[in-house]
Amino acid sequence: MDYRKLLGIIFIILGLLFIVYPMYSAAAVSWIAGICLIAFGFASIIDGFSVWSMMAHVSAIKILLGICAILFGILFIYEIDALSFLVGYIFYLIAFVMIFAGIAGIFFGFNSISRITSILILILGIVAFFLATFSIAQPLYTAILVGICLIMEGITFFASSIVES
Repeated sequence: MDYRKLLGIIFIILGLLFIVYPMYSAAAVSWIAGICLIAFGFASIIDGFSVWSMMAHVSAIKILLGICAILFGILFIYEIDALSFLVGYIFYLIAFVMIFAGIAGIFFGFNSISRITSILILILGIVAFFLATFSIAQPLYTAILVGICLIMEGITFFASSIVES
């Protein structure tokens, strides 16, 4: 079986699971992210101590990074919903960049078309800001959105494997 067909089927199944069971899937993502962060934190701390004699300043940064990763891992496992937290802050980052680019394009645009495009970018930045607020406040929306995206990617993988066959 072609790996793209297999990936397509897996993505479609995961997408359906995210849509049907959004709270459980968001909790599973939080647990997986938390365990990965804790493992990364311990590895970073061990790596920091292993090169302490050669580069103390780099080792201190690695140890601090490891401690922060472990703390975030524990938070993701027990307190914070990782999916809505990460998606929400990525939406905030995208929103601020789009708002800044829209305002800069309005003031420094060459012609009316670029200024209209900048106004649309500014509006999309404001929409992204509200999406960030909703995804942090309600993790169900984020899980359903991820499920829809997984299904679309699964269909894309599956269809591309059929077309090339």
